Formats: sequence, C-alpha cells, structure tokens
Amino acid sequence: MVDLCNDVATKCGFENLNFTAERIENYSTNQIDILIALHACDTATDDALKKGIVSDSALIICTPCCHKQVRQQVKGKEQESPLLKYGIFQERQFEMITDTLRALILEKHQYSTKVFEFISIEHTRKNVMLVGTKQSKQIPAAELDDKIKSLKEAYHIDEHYLETILDKE
Repeated sequence: MVDLCNDVATKCGFENLNFTAERIENYSTNQIDILIALHACDTATDDALKKGIVSDSALIICTPCCHKQVRQQVKGKEQESPLLKYGIFQERQFEMITDTLRALILEKHQYSTKVFEFISIEHTRKNVMLVGTKQSKQIPAAELDDKIKSLKEAYHIDEHYLETILDKE
C-alpha cells in the first residue's frame, strides 16, 4: 500500500508527499503535515496522537482500536455508576471515556476536534474516528485541564497514557 501511494504521488508530481510504514515512535521527523493512524491498537493510538501534536501537524486523523490502558488501570476499583456493573457495558463505557480524554487532550493542544462514526456498525464495532484540525486561536487550557481531571476522578483513572507521554516531552 505504501509503495502504491508513493508511486501515485510521484506520478502526480507531488515531490514533497511521501508515505511511510513503520512504528510511529521510530519515525524521526518533526515535520508531519497530516498524520493518519488507522486502527492503532491500545496505546499505539496515543503514540500516534503524541507524534502529531508534538510535530504540530495541521491535521490528525485517528481510528482507535483496543482500549486496554484505562480498563486495566480501573480493574478492581469500585465504580459508582450502574452502567459499569456489567462487563460489556463497562468495556464500551471505558472506550468512550478513553476517546473522550483523547479528544479533550487534542483540544488542550489547540486542535478543533471531532469524534464520529466513519463506517456502519454492521461492518465493525471499531468505527470511531478522531479528527483534530490545528487552530490558531487560544484555548482555555485551565478549563480543559479541569474537565480532564474531573472525568478521571469520576471513573478512578490515575493516568491517561497520552497525558503521560506528552508530559515527558
């Protein structure tokens, strides 16, 4: 697929457009205009989002997959919400919480963020797409920090991996 896309880019005369397939943490450039990560499993989604945020990408498109990091962290913790009593509902709820935290973190880093279904649920349950478009206007970072903190406290989440790796940057 990468070879095909690079061939098309060359034939169309796009000299500065190239496609690469490798582990995101090994990709060394800080100049990424558009970052696309499709079905990046578990924290690979966060690694991709971090790479896009740190390189100040104009557009980040990500379809998260397995959401294990937060679910593993809250395992065994008493949850007040009856929505979290049953296994399958707990799994779905924490997928939403994980992706909501991701969207809020994107917004905190000046991205206008949209979350939507990109394919019919009959084809795959993993059909959520996060899209962040870089914006120049200042955002209320403290307000977003409060929302993130509140959500984490409500569900007994100690840390979100994306926050942790961005803090190390």
